[in-house]
Amino acid sequence: MDRVGLLVFESTNIALKTERVLKDAGVTVSVIPTPVEISSGCGISLLIKEAYIQSARAVLEGCAGYRLLYPYQRG
Repeated sequence: MDRVGLLVFESTNIALKTERVLKDAGVTVSVIPTPVEISSGCGISLLIKEAYIQSARAVLEGCAGYRLLYPYQRG
């Protein structure tokens, strides 16, 4: 299983803007449907490889709009 970070959002608009900000900062992210076991106001989430989690946190520090960065395991 891969260990990753999962960003969930309040809206799709914020998710897509955050994707652009992270990619512009060199953070590799993937857009995925929000897993059913995680409640969110938005149907999409961003998946971040473990190696990029600290970079993503640094880029998003002080940014509003995302709810949580979950540790997540995908199989």
